Amino acid sequence: MKKIIFAAIALVAFSTHAKDWTPSYQNDEMRGTAQKFLTLDSENSADFDFPYNGGSELSIVLRSKKTTLKKGQKPEELMPTEALLLISKGQFLCNSYDGCHVSVKFDQDKIKTYSMNEAADGSADVIFFSAPSGFIKNIKSHKQVIIEAEFYQEGKKQFKFNLDNYPG
Repeated sequence: MKKIIFAAIALVAFSTHAKDWTPSYQNDEMRGTAQKFLTLDSENSADFDFPYNGGSELSIVLRSKKTTLKKGQKPEELMPTEALLLISKGQFLCNSYDGCHVSVKFDQDKIKTYSMNEAADGSADVIFFSAPSGFIKNIKSHKQVIIEAEFYQEGKKQFKFNLDNYPG
């Protein structure tokens, strides 16, 4: 009986564990440039119909511009200037001809609408913030965010993120 209780407590503790930001870097040795990425996966997932069934997570990706590093500068020091959303399985409903936006709620603030752009290469699993500076500023100063986006043949879905461990 004690083993069952311990397993249940461990499961509850694991399921409420906040996800951390994952940093990654892209170095172009040939051009002498570097780019920093910070990725945070949603705390929840959405169940889409076939062929995307099985649970889809949303990721917030913040990235710096490709930069020529100054002498002594490290890629870790680069600050994010761009923001995008990436769905693990599914397609955003984002068309340039009729506009594209997401609804975002930071902590207990009012819901804000952010204009988005589709990917230049036509990828449907990623959308970019048109004016990312306000979004990035809010990421740095809040503890939680809920993002609602519209998906092809799935409608609007909400994803929650814990922002406590922002590394910047």
